[in-house]
Amino acid sequence: MSPLFSVIIPTYNRRHILATAIDSVLASEGFAPGEVEVLVVDDGSADGTVDWLSVAYAGRSVRVLSNRGAKGPAGGRNTGLAEAQGQWVGLLDSDDAYLPHHLAQARAVFERHADVDVVFGRARYTHRGEEVPYMGPAFERKLAAAPQRHADDEVVVCGPGFARSLRQQGCWFNLSSVVMRRNAAQARMEESLRVAEDWEFWARLARRHGFACQRAPQIVYTLGDDNISFEADHVPAGHAEQLLRALGCMAAYPDLTAEERAVLDDQQAGVLFDWAWRCSQAGDRRQAWTLHRRSMAHGRRMANLRALAKLLLPRGPAARPSSS
Repeated sequence: MSPLFSVIIPTYNRRHILATAIDSVLASEGFAPGEVEVLVVDDGSADGTVDWLSVAYAGRSVRVLSNRGAKGPAGGRNTGLAEAQGQWVGLLDSDDAYLPHHLAQARAVFERHADVDVVFGRARYTHRGEEVPYMGPAFERKLAAAPQRHADDEVVVCGPGFARSLRQQGCWFNLSSVVMRRNAAQARMEESLRVAEDWEFWARLARRHGFACQRAPQIVYTLGDDNISFEADHVPAGHAEQLLRALGCMAAYPDLTAEERAVLDDQQAGVLFDWAWRCSQAGDRRQAWTLHRRSMAHGRRMANLRALAKLLLPRGPAARPSSS
């Protein structure tokens, strides 16, 4: 019997926390044994993950796949996507966990809305055991701004223009909350991206597939001190180079309209402008000058000209300039 759901968990040296993620999937409410399978994709762990899994989950609906050579999170998910057998496919990071109702509620959305191929939802964020707001306020604001075709107490079905909204606002929902129909899960993530690979993936899928948001929290997301989200907080570049690479991937999509290209140009201008401002605040005026000129090549001409003029003035206390 083929499973109804395949849930992909990429992992690397996370044996000490992996059971929480796997067990949360296997504890999904409303399914008979075998209707939900877990695909753990090991990326070359050196902590005995594979051997431990073969013992700890023997006889259960857990398949272990191994990448040849470290491929990173996107590569791990792609390995799982290629092997998934379920009618619907979920993604889960190894330090996150499903809430018990998650898959059953996603199934209900798919069954009610035939034109929805990708479902996401809210997350509960925790750090060191305490619940924190983290992306909550931004999530609410961006969901309200997204085009909506239908809304009720349980779900918001995104309307035409969601792909553009997603490109403009960035990725504002958590990857571990996403479940896809099998037709959407035929796509693959861009493995060259370490950051923003999910944003690029959703932006690409949203051009061809319908999206919906579940109103209830669907997962528990753990913010670890080694989380990629925190890695670049203290350097001027931040995640700018990876964001620009993701936007470059989007700019290469076939059949983009002139309006879509203009949005992507403006996004690149904004990323470069913010990077330049951070360099300026760090005292690296030469790099700031170069980045403002690169930003101007994509747009925001007057904002960049004002910023370049300020770089010629004697340094003093400065407020963050507007890029608009």
